[in-house]
Amino acid sequence: MSFLARVLLCLLLWPALLRPAAADTAAYVSDHDVHVVRVGSHFTVDMVAFAPVAAERAWAVLTDFEHMADFMPNLRSSEVLERNGSVIKVRQAGEARYGIFSSRFDFVREFTLSPRVDIRAYSTGGNIRRMDSLMHLEPEAAGTRLQYHAEVEPDFWLPPVLGPSFVRHETAEQFSAMIREMVRRH
Repeated sequence: MSFLARVLLCLLLWPALLRPAAADTAAYVSDHDVHVVRVGSHFTVDMVAFAPVAAERAWAVLTDFEHMADFMPNLRSSEVLERNGSVIKVRQAGEARYGIFSSRFDFVREFTLSPRVDIRAYSTGGNIRRMDSLMHLEPEAAGTRLQYHAEVEPDFWLPPVLGPSFVRHETAEQFSAMIREMVRRH
């Protein structure tokens, strides 16, 4: 197939290729639940989700760094490098996918835990130039409200048009996987 034919085929299929693959299970967090703002190479991410489990169960999954690769679809490895009281240093690696676009990641983050209330994290190495995040857990009558905020600047290129959709989808997919694990353990 000629180069021109391949380009035309890509342009015709582009909308279908950008749609994420159907998940095996229903999503607890949809892409529409995640708000992403991009300024240059910097992304601000905000999400509020509901986990139908007690805060203790939600906390147990959100901080189960040793086993995250077992239930997170894009995570190949998750290793605790260091523990010092409420501070944990974790290295995680994997590959995020959205349609035909994919990006490998390998980074180290330092987490500061305020048990069953807040998880603060910031990057200390790898291919994420900067990532500061806060996960806040708030018990509700029938479960736990998860409020997430992150400031992210990857050290790899994300296409201008596709970047926010990619970040939105990855965030929704990751939190859906964590909530599924919370429910499974319930």
